[in-house]
Amino acid sequence: MEKDLYMTISSKTKQLLVKQEGFDADFKMTVKGIQATDLVAFANSENGGTILAGVGEVEDKNSMQKGRIIGCPVGDKERLFILSKAESCVPPVEVAIIIENYARKPIYRIEIPSGKEKPYCTAGGTYKIRGDGRTNTLLPGRLLALYIEKQSETFFNRFREATKELGKDILASDTLLQNALNELRRKVLQIESAIGSNQNSLERIAAIDKKIDKLLSLQAKGE
Repeated sequence: MEKDLYMTISSKTKQLLVKQEGFDADFKMTVKGIQATDLVAFANSENGGTILAGVGEVEDKNSMQKGRIIGCPVGDKERLFILSKAESCVPPVEVAIIIENYARKPIYRIEIPSGKEKPYCTAGGTYKIRGDGRTNTLLPGRLLALYIEKQSETFFNRFREATKELGKDILASDTLLQNALNELRRKVLQIESAIGSNQNSLERIAAIDKKIDKLLSLQAKGE
């Protein structure tokens, strides 16, 4: 487990400071600059990311932006501010808060892993995802894809556990599978209705249905 206090600068932060903001890093001059949208954007991303608070930007000799440590207050008040932003997300976003450069100009390094409960949104219902150096709006098609991915994984994990318990009782397995399938389809239709129909979303739903129908067919044959 990584320690939460560095008197100097960690090797990871050094690597982030020498390059510009991107898919995996965001610089904030103050802790107050951290918003819930920043946290959900990284949580919705494939690899998560890092926020450095107390870091500004400066141009290098090649006119490229890179990070520059300016420091910021570090204490219980600032830590609680970050945690409250993370807790306000729906569902709450997991964060790891590390203080660095404590002996000179302290900064925060906030690690946000890719979330296990995608999609994430703010308390106000705003969905974001991290882009190349910016926080982008999560469009309906991508939002639906994240939701289907999450529900499909949950569905197949439950089915796998159920078949272990049921053994070779194919009839009972088919009934359980059909019930889970109906529930998955119902949830997909609900979110489709909420975010508005579009052709890409409908094609994704059709593809999911075909795959699960094929699984039902194989299960009925005892394969």
